[in-house]
Amino acid sequence: MKQDNKIVFSVVVPSYERPDDLRKCLDSLGHKKQGNEVRYEILVTDDSKSSRCRKLVEEEFSNVSWGRGKRNGPAGNRNAGVERAKGKWIIFIDDDCIAEPGYLSAFLKAVNENPFIGALEGRIFPDRPRKTWAEGCPANENGGLFWTSNLCIKKSIFEQLGGLDEQFEVAYEDVDLARRLKEEGVSSLFVYEAAVCHPWRSVRKGGNNWKSRDYEAADFIRFLKKHNPKEQEFSLQGYVRNLLRMLTKDLITCIFSYRCRGIDILFFQALITLKSIILILRLSLSFGR
Repeated sequence: MKQDNKIVFSVVVPSYERPDDLRKCLDSLGHKKQGNEVRYEILVTDDSKSSRCRKLVEEEFSNVSWGRGKRNGPAGNRNAGVERAKGKWIIFIDDDCIAEPGYLSAFLKAVNENPFIGALEGRIFPDRPRKTWAEGCPANENGGLFWTSNLCIKKSIFEQLGGLDEQFEVAYEDVDLARRLKEEGVSSLFVYEAAVCHPWRSVRKGGNNWKSRDYEAADFIRFLKKHNPKEQEFSLQGYVRNLLRMLTKDLITCIFSYRCRGIDILFFQALITLKSIILILRLSLSFGR
């Protein structure tokens, strides 16, 4: 693996206490799967409390660089990886994602054919059909989402924007980045062929899920305070529509397709959406003063 100023991609893999998933991710990013067409480096940035992920990298992946994260959340962890990056482009991929063969070549082809592009989204797909409402996957089949599970951005632009906002402790850091990219007029492209598989994960706390069920609430408030809710694409009307969809179409799907498996999670999500509507109303009134 080339480690010089000719590196095109710095692949940043944030990790937290998931060595088994990390092993699969790193294996999918190796030259056996990605070929030798692209000059790239792989940077694991680790927020783990244990040494399991560090030992995995040191013992099984000698061509991968391990570094400690900031331990202040996913945004800080990814920023820590970028600080060590030597490539012209940064690729973010989650440690529980598995890159498809030719993943990096697809991004390289898109970069070479679109010299004015500043950010590229890759496809994210689940590993199987959904079985219960109590599992989630940040699928991205058409673009416009900018999930950091599979995102490529020019390093100079990322640094110009100040990186990911570390006030977001668990969520919304990529939603915030997407908004800032659009505000700055950064051109973007969806690259379907640059695909990763993101297995379904239980949204219940425990196992490989370190997040609490209501993990988004505090960061949602931070996001609304940072960005005027009256000017947001996902406005009050959008959240009302989401709530109505949850209580109609989603509820029917949960009952008949999943036989009520995870229905408690659906109702909990509806409650969170209702709370979000109330928050937007309150903050909209404060902005209007």
